[in-house]
Formats: sequence, C-alpha cells, structure tokens
Amino acid sequence: MSNKKEEITTFSKAFDVLAQGLQSHQNLQVGSFWEFLRDVWSQGFDHPEYFKAWHIGVIAEDIERCLQEGKNYVAVLPRYHFKSTILGHAFSIWQLLKANRDCSILYLSYSDGMAKYHINEINKTIARNPILKDLFASKNPRADFAFRATVNNKPVEIMHGGLFSFKRGMHVNGALIADDVLRDPDNPLNPAQLTKVEDHFLTESLFIPLKGVPIIVLGTPMMPGDLLTKLQSDDRFISRVLPALNPAPNRRVLMPELYNEEWLIQQQQARPKSFASEFMLIPHFSTESYFENEDIEKCEDETLRSFPVTKVYESDGQEDIFAGFDVGKKRHPSHLVLFKQVGSKFEQIHQSWLDGWSFSDQIEYLNEVAQNFKITKGYIDNTRGELEDRGLDRAWYPMHFTSKSKNTMAQIFEQYVHSNNLRLIKDERQRQQILSVNNDLKAPETPLGHGDAFFSIAMALQAAYEFNQGRFTSLGSLTDWQEAIAPDTEPNNKRVMNVSISDNKKRTPSLQDDFKEADNTPTFQLVWGSDEEEVDVEASNPHCNEIVCTREFWVPERMLCLYCGYRRKN
Repeated sequence: MSNKKEEITTFSKAFDVLAQGLQSHQNLQVGSFWEFLRDVWSQGFDHPEYFKAWHIGVIAEDIERCLQEGKNYVAVLPRYHFKSTILGHAFSIWQLLKANRDCSILYLSYSDGMAKYHINEINKTIARNPILKDLFASKNPRADFAFRATVNNKPVEIMHGGLFSFKRGMHVNGALIADDVLRDPDNPLNPAQLTKVEDHFLTESLFIPLKGVPIIVLGTPMMPGDLLTKLQSDDRFISRVLPALNPAPNRRVLMPELYNEEWLIQQQQARPKSFASEFMLIPHFSTESYFENEDIEKCEDETLRSFPVTKVYESDGQEDIFAGFDVGKKRHPSHLVLFKQVGSKFEQIHQSWLDGWSFSDQIEYLNEVAQNFKITKGYIDNTRGELEDRGLDRAWYPMHFTSKSKNTMAQIFEQYVHSNNLRLIKDERQRQQILSVNNDLKAPETPLGHGDAFFSIAMALQAAYEFNQGRFTSLGSLTDWQEAIAPDTEPNNKRVMNVSISDNKKRTPSLQDDFKEADNTPTFQLVWGSDEEEVDVEASNPHCNEIVCTREFWVPERMLCLYCGYRRKN
C-alpha cells in the first residue's frame, strides 16, 4: 500500500480538504477577519475578487482594532458597496466560528422584516459557499428567517429583531449588529422619528450585549446630527466614513472594481439629490438646504478653470481679487476660493482643498496666494485663532464666526446667486459642500468637509462687498439733508431726493451696480414722511432707518433686504 498522500488535483477538492481541516480543529482557526473575508466568505459569490477591494481591507483592519481595544464600530458607507455583506453577514459568521462556547448574535434593523431579510441572505450565502456549507449543522433547515446551528458541537444562533420590537431584557454574548436602523423601507422617517430612534438606541439597544461584546452600527445618514453622526464622536466607538467619491486623500473612487468614476458621475447627474445622500453620504433629510441644487448649478461655468497658486496671476490692472479661506478643524479640510471682479460680475478663478495640512503649511500657502494673486482683500475663518501670530500676509483679515456674521455673509452670498452675477468653477465637491448647509447655517460633518465651500465663498463675497462699500461717497446724515433742502421746514410732507454716487479714480461698481447692471451712476431715492409714517409704505423695507436701504438692495425672490438683513414675512 502506498504511503503517498493523495494529490489534490481540482479546485473543489482543495476546498473539501480545507473544510475538513476546519472541522477537525477543535478551535476552528479561521484567521483574521480580513483573511476570512478574502479567502472564505468570498467563495459564496460570483465575483470573489471583489473582496480584495481597498475599502474592505480598511474595514477589516478597523474591526481587528476594535476587538483589540474593546471598542465598538460605526461605519457610514454608500449603497451597494457591500456594507451589510461585510459588517453584518460576514462578521456575524466569523464571530460564531471564533466562539469557544455557545454563542448568540442579535441582528437589528429598523423593522423586524428587514432583519429577517438579512438572516435569509446569510443562510443563502452559506448554502452556496463550498467551505462553509458543511461546517454548520442547521437546526432549522426549512426556516429562512432563522439561523440556529451547531459548530463544533456548540449551539450558535443569530436572532433578528426590529429596533422597537425586540424584547427588552434579553442579552447576547456574540455581537449586536445594528443595520440601517435609521431607514424604514415602507415609510421614510421624519425628524421626530429619527430622534426617537436615537433615544431608544442609546438608552435601550446599547445595553443588550453583555459587557465587552462588540456593537457594530452601519448605515447611511438621514439627517444632520442623527444617530450615525452622534456615534462618530462617542468615545466608545471607532468610526469610518467612506463616500463613493474622494473617500480618502489621493483616492478618487471608493470601489473602482465595481463602479468606475464615469458611472458614478452619470448617476450623480441623473439623480443629484439621491446620489448625494446614498453615495456621497450627505444627509438628505435636513431642515432644507440654504440653496437649492438648481441655484448653484446655474452659477457654475464649465469653461472656468482653477488657476494654479504656484504661478503669478496676470491681471489687466482693472481687476480686484477677493478671497475666502475656511480653516479646517481636525478631521475637516480647509478650503480656499479666489474671485476676480469684472464689472458687475464675480468670477471664480481658483479653489482648492487642503486635506490634512498643518497650520504652518497653510500659512505658507496663503502667503503665496496673497503674493501671486495680489489679492485686494481676503477673509479667513479665525474663530478659534488657529492662524493667529503665525506671520500671515496683511491682505488676509481674520473673521470670527458668530450668528450675526454668518447670517450677513449668507445674505450677501444669496444675493449674488440670485442676481446672476456670480460665476463658479464647476466642481462636484465644492457644490456638495455648498448644498450641505441648511437654513440654520449648519452642516453635517463629513470627510469631504463641514460646509467649508459655502463659508469660504461667502467670506470672499463679503470682502468684495465691504471693499466696494468703502468707495461710496459719504452721504451725510438725514438731518443734514433736510436742512440743505428746506432749512426752515419740518418734514411733515413726503420729500424725495436723488443722490448720486461720485466717481473715484477707478470706479468699481458698487453693490447697487452689481444687482442693477446699469452703466450710469446709480442713484438712491430717499423718501421720508410724517411722525406717524417715518418712511414711505411703498419702500422696500418700511422698518429700516438706514438711508441707503433702498430698492437696489431688495431681493424679491427671498423677501430680503441685503443691506440690513431684514426679511419680510409672507
């Protein structure tokens, strides 16, 4: 009888041998999570090579770190990028295989029906996996929505439940998977319901696992500040946020093996709002964006290009350059924009993102910008003083963000958008960060930014507005004008006066020009009345006492006075 070992001649036979080896080993040495995904779990799919994707390796390393440090995990990932397959289905089975005793896992979704769906997917994946199908002795061979099996003579189980329907008081010793608890497939959740989900999870679900048992939360964000956002700043969790485009520095597409850039851009153009939510991870359920997508798209000009900072910008001597720089905070990038004023138009000539830059490098960068572009005036967000006393060029002025200053900037930005006097470089990241800011001037925290483009542009436009305002000739006080017109007369009757703005050496159109596009010197019409009627009831803003707060500053579409910020109620 030959002592030669039987030769393994086929792929299937190799898997059989591997399965036998796993079964024969008392402790089931299944390797790391990354090895399990790549070499074992992948074999239940038509394209096992997909499990070698970059982001799957990153997530697997995160999981290993969580287990080593005793932390939980929150993952915010796009649709159709193996989110549930990796962190829900595969992790559950891996945990069961590693267990040295009876083991139970709870799979939670918003509804019990969705949780059942995931259990069924796990069963189907195991049934078609040549390595795993014989490892589990099923105790429920006909139950599609249950997972009870025996591994190495030990009972294992994956329970399912809806977030609010799972029985209180039950505990699990393997893991808690919370998969899309913010999404009801039958009825979209409103903000109040999403807040209820957050409260319930933090006070009830979080305590279902026994102490030290890992919790994995995965999903797509629904609104700014929702549960997924809260958990990212929770010390008990390690987080990972990976949008489909620009998921990390020097990486354009998250999973090019499955979705290339061309396909993603097509989807983005076809359905921009859903793409922003499902693929770019920008919450679509917010208190309404400050700008609509259409507002920004009409400002974008495909012919504009970002002029490089390293070159000297050659102007014609008649242009003023205005800049805005939103300073990044820790995980957020900084963002720079530059505009040139051409007549009544403001045209973007540069934009750049500074992902992960040190403050000293940012200072050097901004000084180079000031010199090469000879900027007239620029604002930087210096709310926290990161760039103070670091040798910043005098062309840059610090701005401290307050509720008042942010509202003023937003109103100026709004006016330029709706007056068709703003031309923006067409850039998807810039647009999404503008649109991420809501009516409360707040934005969700994402790897792509924190509404940075909105505020950098707003600062640049405010710099331009203030500079041009300084070119107005002093108009004096209302009392002085009264006396000049009729020294011996009280203004009991309405009087009207036209006041011209004088030309300076090089006349730069004022804000009034910007919104009228008039070639002639603009005029203000002043109207005042009796004590009972301080101003003309037909004036743009009957509650404003400012002389120059006239119709030229009035935005009918928004019922907004740009000069004083007054909004007329409908």
